[in-house]
Amino acid sequence: MAEAAKAAARQLPGFRLGRKQVFLPNHVITLLRKEHLPPNEACFQVPLRFTKFDLRDYLWNLYNVEVTKVRSYVKQQPLTQRNSHSRSWYRPQPLKVMTVELAKPFQWPEAPADLEPWSHELWQKREDLTEKRNEEQIKQHRFEIAMKSKEDMSKERRGLKELAESMLRGEVKWDNGVALDPKWDSVPREAQSRDAAAGA
Repeated sequence: MAEAAKAAARQLPGFRLGRKQVFLPNHVITLLRKEHLPPNEACFQVPLRFTKFDLRDYLWNLYNVEVTKVRSYVKQQPLTQRNSHSRSWYRPQPLKVMTVELAKPFQWPEAPADLEPWSHELWQKREDLTEKRNEEQIKQHRFEIAMKSKEDMSKERRGLKELAESMLRGEVKWDNGVALDPKWDSVPREAQSRDAAAGA
């Protein structure tokens, strides 16, 4: 009988379990990687309504991880503008972070060198695009709208520029394939003679 009581005591944690039964949890708990924490501590981002007892019971019941101490704090978010066109500002919902002290130490695994299975290239492209959009919104907010002439030229514009420069140098003669009335041939000659007379 005493052996059975000892075995049952070994299976139970060193704290009193809560009585709240949750069968289909609708909350998200994120384990945060903090390099400065010692091996016997872990950090979690939890919903605002979570208490220290909830996290302690959650870790014990789902992962069989015993927690000896829990610290929590609520991190306020900075003021954010609703969009670039309005002057309306708001403060996003704060984040709740809990740091737990573990009965057994925990060591983070090494980060994988090959990130291809997680579509890292696609993620990086999305991050770059988001950063570019944010920079454009900041510039628009400061009325620093980029001029079209300062932007990088597309392939078509570059080709048109090279063609125009070669026409100005006289290497290429422009022709649209339409036969003009012969009277228009005399117009450039008359303009040249006028210019020559004006210059003399």
